[in-house]
Amino acid sequence: MNFKNLISLALYSLLCACSSTPIAYITNRGSDTVSIVNLKEKKVIQEISVGKGPVGIAISLKKSYAFITNSNDASVNVLDLQHNRIIKTIKIGGTPVGITKSTNEDFIYVSDWFNSEILIIETKSLTIIKKIVVGKSPSGMMCDAEGKYLFISNRDENTVEIYNQFDLNLVKKIKVGNHPYGLFLSKNLLFVVNVLDDSISIVNTQSFATETIKVGDHPYGVVSDTRNQFAFVTNTQDDNVSVIDLKMKKEIKKIKVGGNPEGIDIDERDNILVTSNWRSDSISIIDLAKHEYLYEIKTGKQSRSFGQFIKID
Repeated sequence: MNFKNLISLALYSLLCACSSTPIAYITNRGSDTVSIVNLKEKKVIQEISVGKGPVGIAISLKKSYAFITNSNDASVNVLDLQHNRIIKTIKIGGTPVGITKSTNEDFIYVSDWFNSEILIIETKSLTIIKKIVVGKSPSGMMCDAEGKYLFISNRDENTVEIYNQFDLNLVKKIKVGNHPYGLFLSKNLLFVVNVLDDSISIVNTQSFATETIKVGDHPYGVVSDTRNQFAFVTNTQDDNVSVIDLKMKKEIKKIKVGGNPEGIDIDERDNILVTSNWRSDSISIIDLAKHEYLYEIKTGKQSRSFGQFIKID
């Protein structure tokens, strides 16, 4: 292949990468479905039937699977993202809620709310290979980019636990606010939503120093940008999103969205935030740069999408 052809191939690859479409996978607890939403076309392109009471979601680009927790029938569905169909249902027992992938995507971690356990699913065999006992009512989870740690919020214990991904041994337990639920990790900052305190805890994962910032009523989900300039929190009882300036360490704005926003995810490439709205059966799209509401897309009933739900190739 000559130099000219190499340049053409490189440009083609770049254009393909830039033109890839962000897709949101929205769990709908009230209709037992997942809405597949094309965020560029601003519409639902398919509705997939899943288990009963779907809540959490984790996406593995490496395997081209999405994993969905179904809290009402104690299962996890495996959704093939290439063909948009369920290829397996894994019985969990208890009440699966939170879910996340390991850094290398070889494993999926599922929080069993009722039994206070984490179940580990191998993504190659799609089987449960291990269980570990954790704090009371584990909820949100996320792994760091370096592949070292798994972070877990324990709602009924008011703690965050840090586990070693390699051997799943407990590294540290940190006290946070009242009823921690959603969490998000960006660089060395861990953001934890405290539902009954109307606040978030921000934990420095190097020093373990913790600070608290007040937000709106009954917060549920949180994300931040990669530069850690702003954090964004869904307030379920205010129907809005708090914008937190992380340098000033305070809320600077509230953005009105749909009814009872729960899940939230960030797509910095396309400059948007997406919230899933329980009461209005929809998702809301926010301009990430301007911090302004853009539009709403109707989905299934009681949309939740607890976890990172936007697929960007």
